[in-house]
Amino acid sequence: MIKINLKQTLSYLLLGLFITINPATADTQTSENLKNIYEMRTLTYAILGDYYMFSGLEGDSRYSRQMHAGVKQFEERLTDISASSVPSSKLAELSTITREWKAYKELLTTNQSDFLQQGYANGRLVDDFGKNAILLNASLEKLYNQVSDNAERPLSQWTQYTRDMGLIIRTLTTEYAARTTSSLGQVMSIDINEGGMDQQAEIFSVLLEKLKKAPQDNPQIYKLMDQVGVKWIFIAKSVANYNENAVPFIVNSYGNRISKNLQSIGKHYADKQAG
Repeated sequence: MIKINLKQTLSYLLLGLFITINPATADTQTSENLKNIYEMRTLTYAILGDYYMFSGLEGDSRYSRQMHAGVKQFEERLTDISASSVPSSKLAELSTITREWKAYKELLTTNQSDFLQQGYANGRLVDDFGKNAILLNASLEKLYNQVSDNAERPLSQWTQYTRDMGLIIRTLTTEYAARTTSSLGQVMSIDINEGGMDQQAEIFSVLLEKLKKAPQDNPQIYKLMDQVGVKWIFIAKSVANYNENAVPFIVNSYGNRISKNLQSIGKHYADKQAG
């Protein structure tokens, strides 16, 4: 929980005054907050997906390490946002996110511990873990939209495309891992992908075509864009036919690479607009 005292309140007022005088500083801070919130959304599903891989592949230590790294990254970004000049009207949302993150992390710890000690986790608690991920993501999305609406200038459309795609690839790979690595995934009661995996995959493909129309002013970005397309083609059929010839390791690995490439592409167009 974020505690608000007089000293903190005064610091926010002073920051608000500083920002009024320095709009460029405010714009930079807003951009950084949006990036952090977006990354927290992707981390929420990445950690969940790594848990499904961890439990489905008999406690594979690589996914344990990835979960712990994801938790650390999430908390670093939450700290950055909490310490930034987020308007006081957003503090309630941050408090909600902090509370939901605590519940999410506790479920992660419990489910991982149960699996290591018993060889399996409580199905209800695993389901709760997934539901908490959706709840946390919804709160982060709300904060993202609030911060975006108050920005001095809109985010580059190309950057927003990469972020929309980054979230989709995370939800797709997470649900794919759940449905192909354990029997629990076959009776999932949570709805990670709105409208189903097929629909989200189609949206990803549409956004990819739009992103390809972005100005090609950097050879490295063009290369990353091409890699996203190639990797997506490689796993798209597997995602659509998750009940046949399941390849969770490949889908997870390629999904991670696509996500990283999209972040690099998005940063390029965000920096270009800021410059």
